[in-house]
Amino acid sequence: MTLNKNIKYWFLLIILFVLIPFAGQSQFKLTEAFKQKNHTINKKSKTINRISLPFIDDFSNYLDIPNPNLWENSGAWVNTDYPFLPPTIGVLTLDALDSNGKLYPLANTTGFSADTVSSCFIRLDSTLVPNKIPLTPEDSIYLSFYVQPGGGYGDIWDNIGSTPSKKDSLVLQFYSLEDNIWNTVWKTQDISIDNIYAKDSVYWLYVNIPITDAKYFSNSFRFRFLNYASLDNNPSFSYVSNCDQWHIDYVYLNKDRKYDDKTTRDIAFVNPAYSLLKQYQAMPAIQFMASDMSDNLNIKIVNLADTSLSSNYRYEVKNSNNTIVHSYNGGFENISSYFKTKEFQTSPSHSTPPVGFAYEFDNNAWTFFNITHTVKQGVGQDNNAANDTIRFRQSFENYFAYDDGTAENGFGIEPINNSNLAVGFDLNVQDTLMAVDIYFNSTYEDANQKPFYICVWNSLNGQPRDSIYHSYAYLTPSTEGLNQYTRYYLERPVILPAGESFISIQTKYNDYLNVGFDRNTDASSKIFGNWANSWEQNTLFKGSLMIRPYFGYKSIIGLQEIEKQEIKLSVYPNPTNGILNISLMNQGNEFSNSSYDLRIVNMMGKEVYRSGFKNQINVSNLANGVYILYLTNKNTKQSVKQKLIIQK
Repeated sequence: MTLNKNIKYWFLLIILFVLIPFAGQSQFKLTEAFKQKNHTINKKSKTINRISLPFIDDFSNYLDIPNPNLWENSGAWVNTDYPFLPPTIGVLTLDALDSNGKLYPLANTTGFSADTVSSCFIRLDSTLVPNKIPLTPEDSIYLSFYVQPGGGYGDIWDNIGSTPSKKDSLVLQFYSLEDNIWNTVWKTQDISIDNIYAKDSVYWLYVNIPITDAKYFSNSFRFRFLNYASLDNNPSFSYVSNCDQWHIDYVYLNKDRKYDDKTTRDIAFVNPAYSLLKQYQAMPAIQFMASDMSDNLNIKIVNLADTSLSSNYRYEVKNSNNTIVHSYNGGFENISSYFKTKEFQTSPSHSTPPVGFAYEFDNNAWTFFNITHTVKQGVGQDNNAANDTIRFRQSFENYFAYDDGTAENGFGIEPINNSNLAVGFDLNVQDTLMAVDIYFNSTYEDANQKPFYICVWNSLNGQPRDSIYHSYAYLTPSTEGLNQYTRYYLERPVILPAGESFISIQTKYNDYLNVGFDRNTDASSKIFGNWANSWEQNTLFKGSLMIRPYFGYKSIIGLQEIEKQEIKLSVYPNPTNGILNISLMNQGNEFSNSSYDLRIVNMMGKEVYRSGFKNQINVSNLANGVYILYLTNKNTKQSVKQKLIIQK
């Protein structure tokens, strides 16, 4: 997706905002072979799996792949991060990426066919429960769903994802067994959330399609959604990535329905659960203090019924031993019908519940906590229990994360030599920076693969000041998969004092770089840019850079111990063409190496080999070139290294 020209006026020259890939797609794109095996024709039995009415899916009780018991998928995916205030938690998204998480090979600026998601075979010939009764057009069968174009609502700096272009469209088709063809029955294009809200004061379009043609009333009826996308013209392919998202929710097919029966007795969560910390989604265990806890949470609960209902909201926190360490019960509160008030739950005990506790654990050990939120209808039966629960895993390991792991958009660094994009982190105690994880967006024709350096800065008055580390060798963006970080190890450990420090990505040449930008968390106050020896807080866009610093456990102690022991790493032969011998020496004597991990990193900063310590390894599968071999102490997290040359 390209950058709208008007957006540039919202930046202070250096930062450009570009639309980039979505969350987790590399994990949910299962092979077509798997899907065909389970959901079309069973070759052994020669039978076809069929679904009886009703067909319903609100995409709330799973993530990534659409439910294979209901859908056959080619490119669409289930997520909670891209929609803006959906009907309930979780949507099905169609966009411009294929099943491998890449832009479609035939992607172009004029238009191309993108994702397709088809229902499994559905019985429209008859009902089976309680009795087998034939179905006809007189049974008032409707297929309904909600649809939302991507891109968010309101001010551009608050938007999420990418709005489809005017010529892009979402299409619904029905399959006729009689004709063996797919027929288009509905289509939409050239709409935005702002358009929808201006008309109906809601953020999604409700669609309800009657099925009246007798040719569809077979035991092999199907429907499918497909989208047509296009890439915007842009002089820099570094901007061109995922775009043109459509979100679908609450798909419902059944008989005895009416055109306007969009209400249902369902109280549900709208947004996913997030961290109980003030700033971070995750932080190092050694850095945590009670003052890092939030005061309140922000919970959105919706009532999709046509009348007010009573509900109970609560959450509980369990430690890694599955023991409850804190619980909160908000009691029963009335919640008005969203369709009548256009409001979510407003009672503070449910919408802004207090945190009211602090995590307790050994700061010298990694751990995690599981937070589970539930909302239950107080009287009567809720029609859909799957959307009544949301969860979050609070990790305390060795890294800071502002982001939630999903890049809805992206930040671009202005193409000026030595431009810097920096993000600040606050340490409560001194620690040693060992590595940085970065998510670079996958772009058209891999145009994002441009050299950069990692820099570390101290802080003065809340801005980067003096450089305290600059990588000697340049690095190159590596995209291991959508929302999959690449770890870049520092050439030497950097001891950082308590307080604020900054990590920056610095361009080597006049190239754009496209860094993942999470729009559902906001650390924009920690983002700074430098393009002419002057640091500026330079974005109005709310979000968090997908840059995560990794720290050692016993930082300064570990360094002192290594220096005192005078450990020496020996690798031979060097250069080598295959078998490499490795030993660690302390004052001339070889000692036990079981406490060390071994890894090899190429000159672009990419790890190409990892194992526990071995006295001998085979590196014949690595390409000719210069590498760095590291041995890292598992306890102190400190490393010794040696340059390695592979020459065949």
